[in-house]
Order: sequence, then structure tokens, then C-alpha cells
Amino acid sequence: MQHDQSVLPKTQQLQLLWLILGLRFLLFWVELSIGLMGHSISLLANAGHLFLDLVTLGLTVLSVYLVQRQTNLNYQKISAWIGLLNGIILCAIAFFLVTESVEHLQTPERVSGVPMLIGAFLSLSVNGWCTYRLHQDSHNDLNVRGVFLHGMADAASSISVMVAAASVHFFNWFWADAVGSLIVAVLIGLSALFLVKDSWLILVFSSTKIEGFQHHTE
Repeated sequence: MQHDQSVLPKTQQLQLLWLILGLRFLLFWVELSIGLMGHSISLLANAGHLFLDLVTLGLTVLSVYLVQRQTNLNYQKISAWIGLLNGIILCAIAFFLVTESVEHLQTPERVSGVPMLIGAFLSLSVNGWCTYRLHQDSHNDLNVRGVFLHGMADAASSISVMVAAASVHFFNWFWADAVGSLIVAVLIGLSALFLVKDSWLILVFSSTKIEGFQHHTE
């Protein structure tokens, strides 16, 4: 019971999602700028992931808003569809990052470690706070869980980028940038598979319930 009481009401949830959307929008531009200046593929990968986060987070905010305005909408089904979309997008990101990382491993490029470290630290700080705030609701809402998993993947990838940045700065291991990006891809892919599975199960279950109800009424 205490677990349910700690879940945010939909109005407060929407306000929190708007705040997270704003923070990640600013973080996207910071990471993109630093990644371009420092020629870091792992930081640019983070920025690309953040951009798609903004799209999916925008869809999440829209779905919460629509359900608030029209209570007859099936929020669970909308959440499942957006969760499925989130998962598919994450899978596409993971595949792209793997191909780019392998290419950069074969031909490592010179990158700047300090800008990578700054960008990764900012990303870890913002995404760490976002995932902390969303953790409780992520157990009860697929929409929020999708946002939470995006944040977790970003936070974990930021740690990977920080390690890669230290390797580049102190040891001139330029290949570490590509390895960091590859780790990011694996983390994103794993979170995507779990989200797709849960979303698909809810959609199948809800369709089965509707068919069963229609059969019963006939």
C-alpha cells in the first residue's frame, strides 16, 4: 500500500516530465557541441540517443496530457504502444552505434579527453537526477518506465564515456572512445529488449481480454 501511495498523481507526473524534457533538451545541445568540438563518437552517440529521448519523451508527455483531458482513453494501451515505439527506437540506436563503433575501432580517430569528461559528467548528473525522480513511478507506468530506461541507459553510458575519456586523456588510448560507444550500444539494446517484451505482452493481453469480452456478449 505504501508503495502505491508514493506514486505521483498524473498532474505532478506531467509537471515532472516537462521538467525532465527541458533538462534533456539543454543537455542534448551541450553534448552535441562538446562532441563535435572534441571529435568524440561516444559523446555524439550520447547526444543522438538524447535527441531520440526528446522525441519519445514528447510522445509520453502528450499521452499523459491526452488522458488527463479525456478520461475515456485507455491509458494502459497508449502506454504500451508508446513503450513499444520506445523499445524499437532504442533497438535501432543500438544497431547504429554498434556499426559506428566497429568502424572506429578499425580506424581510431584522435579525440580530446577533457571535453569528453566534461560532457559525460554533465550527462551523468542530469540523467542520474532524472532516473532517481522517476524510479518509483517506473514500476507502475510503462510510459514512465520507457523514460526511466532511457535515463538509465544514458546514465550508464555516461559512466562508460567518462572511463573512455580518462583513458584517452591519460594514456592516449583513442580506441577507448569507440569501446565506450560499443558499451553504450549494448546497454541500450538490453533495456530495449525488456521494454519491447513488456509492452508487447500488455498489448496481447489487452487484445485477448477484448476478444473474450466480445465472444461472451455474443
